[in-house]
Amino acid sequence: MADQNKKQENEFLLEILSPEGQIFNDAIDEVILPTLQGEIAILPHHAPIFTKLSEGEIVIKKEGKEHYIAITGGFLEVNNNKVHILADYAVRSEKIEIKRAEEAKKKAEELMKQKGKISEVDFARAEKDLQKSILELKISEKIRKRFRP
Repeated sequence: MADQNKKQENEFLLEILSPEGQIFNDAIDEVILPTLQGEIAILPHHAPIFTKLSEGEIVIKKEGKEHYIAITGGFLEVNNNKVHILADYAVRSEKIEIKRAEEAKKKAEELMKQKGKISEVDFARAEKDLQKSILELKISEKIRKRFRP
């Protein structure tokens, strides 16, 4: 019982939500996040903060293992040993489909070449799709490099 209480003191709750739904919800040891001012690390009992997140990679540390989530931005709130992230878009690294991301990138680039021929809404959508696919490819490449023998 004492070990369980000590473990709970060294953890905090992390919840990540995106328009697609709940991406992550668990007790963790540490999280590293991209903000507009650079990366920040959150540990148990962190002071309350509210800040905007930038595009990049979230690194979640739990029991000696690391998990990675790509995000295109959003907001971070830390309060009472709970961390809430509302992401514009988020995907776990293990769910990134490289072939699909490459196809989405190519399609978005082709659409963007038609600027003036397509509506501003379609162009903005293509820009956002390009941003997401580039981020997914960047994160998946980073992960592959980390775990190559």
